[in-house]
Amino acid sequence: MTGEAYAAESEAPPPAGAPDRLAPYLPWTDGTGRARGAWWRVPLAARGAVGYLVVSWGLFARLAHDGGAKYVIADDRVGAWVYRIPDLSQNAPRAVRSLLTAPFLNHDSLQLVYVTTLVLLFGVVFEAREGTRTTMLVFFGAGLAAAVGAGLLLHVIYPDRSGGAFFETAWERTWSGGSAGCFGLMGGLAARARRPWPLLGLFALWEINVEYWHLRSYTTVFHFIALGVGFLLMRYGVQGRFRACH
Repeated sequence: MTGEAYAAESEAPPPAGAPDRLAPYLPWTDGTGRARGAWWRVPLAARGAVGYLVVSWGLFARLAHDGGAKYVIADDRVGAWVYRIPDLSQNAPRAVRSLLTAPFLNHDSLQLVYVTTLVLLFGVVFEAREGTRTTMLVFFGAGLAAAVGAGLLLHVIYPDRSGGAFFETAWERTWSGGSAGCFGLMGGLAARARRPWPLLGLFALWEINVEYWHLRSYTTVFHFIALGVGFLLMRYGVQGRFRACH
């Protein structure tokens, strides 16, 4: 089924299944977005999310090798296509190129599984409600803003104001994958709730826990910027098809 056919079938009343006390805190209960229709149709309306996963998994299968505990994509195989923060000031053409390609190159199997989980949990439903063009705008727009914003912030911090190992690692390593774009979609999803702050706070708490228990890296700066950008885009920029007055 094409996106247009899905949209034509989606001219239905806003969802009404959420309990009244929870409705203000859940996305799309005010009639924003397009009606979901039957659950089995959701994957058919999420061709952008599915296409992203197909490309990402295909590239990973082609480029990754056994790194012991997990499969990894070596930097020497994709060095020109993954993002390095110093390139913003030292090699602008490569920075631009890598910002376009890096979202498709998840650097190890753990990141690939994590991004896939986020896409399936949030990206598919977001696209079914908001459409492919909006989903791609938020995913790539928030990811791009996060990469540039986190990069510029690190230029301010390092090395003049901090020479610590944490920031040195962030400066020297490469960055790639779709997790920042997924956090943009999560921010956009929260923005579609009449009272978005509990859901936005839940997503922020999610990231804080992942940072504390696993990441321990500058990645969280990317994620928080993307979460905020996705929220602002959907809250104050993109209007829903059935946008209600608040």
